[in-house]
Amino acid sequence: MGFEGHCRVTGIGSLAVTSVEEALDFVFESVPDLPYLPQLPRLSPNEGMNEQMYEGLPGLDRRDGKWLIVQNDAFFEGVAALFERFENPGDDAGHMSPRVCASLEAFLRRVRASGVAEAKAQVSGPVTVGMSLLDEDGTPILYNEVLRDVLVKHLALKVRWLARQIEAAGARPVIFVDEPFLTSFGTPFFGWTRPEQPREVLEQVYAAAPVKGTHCCANTDWTIFLQSSVDIVSFDAFGYATAFLTYREALVEFLRRGGNIAWGIVPTDPDALAATSADELVGRLREQIAKLVSYGLDREAILRQSLLTPSCGLGSRPPETARPAFEMLKAISPALSADESAR
Repeated sequence: MGFEGHCRVTGIGSLAVTSVEEALDFVFESVPDLPYLPQLPRLSPNEGMNEQMYEGLPGLDRRDGKWLIVQNDAFFEGVAALFERFENPGDDAGHMSPRVCASLEAFLRRVRASGVAEAKAQVSGPVTVGMSLLDEDGTPILYNEVLRDVLVKHLALKVRWLARQIEAAGARPVIFVDEPFLTSFGTPFFGWTRPEQPREVLEQVYAAAPVKGTHCCANTDWTIFLQSSVDIVSFDAFGYATAFLTYREALVEFLRRGGNIAWGIVPTDPDALAATSADELVGRLREQIAKLVSYGLDREAILRQSLLTPSCGLGSRPPETARPAFEMLKAISPALSADESAR
């Protein structure tokens, strides 16, 4: 059965708190219908969006403040073991320890106890992680075919393992493969120029997820995602809706095949958040949906295939920003849900 958002609220990933219990209390209070695994970068730098993915990666080393992949004997031994796990994954293949995800075990217990139907987790994607790691010549490993293949398999195992943990807790896993670095697509800061290039590596990671999503923080070439197999595309609807909605043909095809849009309609910038209201954002979102309707899409189907989120993660924002952001989302969701049921 395909995924349907039904205007539910969920989060992007990170929170600016240092207590696991506080984070989980907040998540299950704020988004009880689609709780998400919180990343806590202020609790530990190991929970940074890239650093969280480094655990278990063969050849990982840190020199002069930079993360490298060093191709020594230990690297090749690690790669052989990784490829074996990829072909014959055991229960621990892709394991994420409490060192990099302190909230995971308690999150799974709460998922099980709550009986929630679906739960979300997220990893950083191969482009974003691949641009954060260098080879011994100082080149991002994304551009090295061998190292890129190692990274892709490593991330696919993380996705597969997370999905299995959520399934074991009794919920359907929704795994996001987030790609904030792809805001650099089409700029001099990124060496790939064709949408097929990032899409190809993403598909290899998406394949490990039962329900797969992607978040990209700002603007990009949205055909990278819309023309992939992804089930949910998450974007900053507060700041970038005009650009996103220019992808008319790709959006129509994506939504008609059952794809979902996660509308990041609530800003995470404290000043922007303070300057807006739920009513204003409902109006803005209705205008964005009306634009899709003008493309010949069914309004009820769009709403059925929608999630509501903050515009980005909250880990780098003041801790007091999270609560009003999610309170605003909780006010917006019923208005959009009423639009869905009224049709």
